[in-house]
Amino acid sequence: MNIDELDASVSRFPLGILPTPLVRADRLAQMFDLEHLWIKRDDLTGFSWGGNKVRAAEYLVAEAIDRRVGEVVVSGGPSSNFAAIMAAAGRVAGLRVHQVSYGIEPPTESAALLAGRGSGSSISYTGSADRRLMDEVGVRLASDRPNFGAQAIAIPRGGASDVGSIGFLRAGLEFIGQVSTAGIEPGVIVLPTGSGGSAAGLLAALGLLGSAWQLLAPSVSRPPNGFAQQIADKAVRSAALTGERLVARDLLDSLTVVDARGTGFGSTDPETSALIQTVQHETGLLIDPVYNAKALRWLCGHRPEAQRNHVYWFTGGTLGVVDHLLTTRSE
Repeated sequence: MNIDELDASVSRFPLGILPTPLVRADRLAQMFDLEHLWIKRDDLTGFSWGGNKVRAAEYLVAEAIDRRVGEVVVSGGPSSNFAAIMAAAGRVAGLRVHQVSYGIEPPTESAALLAGRGSGSSISYTGSADRRLMDEVGVRLASDRPNFGAQAIAIPRGGASDVGSIGFLRAGLEFIGQVSTAGIEPGVIVLPTGSGGSAAGLLAALGLLGSAWQLLAPSVSRPPNGFAQQIADKAVRSAALTGERLVARDLLDSLTVVDARGTGFGSTDPETSALIQTVQHETGLLIDPVYNAKALRWLCGHRPEAQRNHVYWFTGGTLGVVDHLLTTRSE
């Protein structure tokens, strides 16, 4: 499969400016004692403030248009870059967006909530600290919409539906084309992982192409036990939507999920905060505390095989960076 074949098989609402750059990162390689390191700059996807979730949004918006619904109900916490980017994408596509967040309305809204409201998104709260409840409430709200004269679909946390994962299947095809053109031998892709949708799409692409690249997924929010199987199963379902067949057990040989949760979802310890600042000073990259900081912290503490080629998939997280900078400034 190639990108043209994928685009012919599944509806996509173009938003991003793709492909994103793949660049050498020699200074970061020195920090992590790696001989060869590249960064896949998915912070530069080109729609609104960018980030890897633009890729999922392209397919989720297309799904809503194909199903002729007028609204999407998106699950996402107060700091969710995905929910905010869906608000912007939905506005461009003429869709209403409602966000379901966990907890109660915060006294001070995050940059993500402000960006979502700025794009016209409405927001409600579950009243519970259990993040898993957002998806359940979102499905219930979407199913209730026809009773009020509207049609809606529910989108899970991180856009990690089978359809949303196709965004990273396309990213994987893009990536393999880049490394092939550059003559970069297969090695390890390090992808910060939350809900698992991006990892599933990338794993599906590696499987469809028979690639020797390995996927290392530092899990920043979910226990790693059983998570690899969930990702592989989703990869199979996403590939099936494109008319392709994969087998989950075959994909598991290319996937390693590790525990990068640290002190908890979205929280940082002094060592991680120091790492954020060091990486920023050495590379100019702005590191969010939710995804990239935790994945890089894991990488720093678990020296991988230094001789292998490594690609760090930089997912963005600009709005989380804003919150982190404002918080640290006030401290």
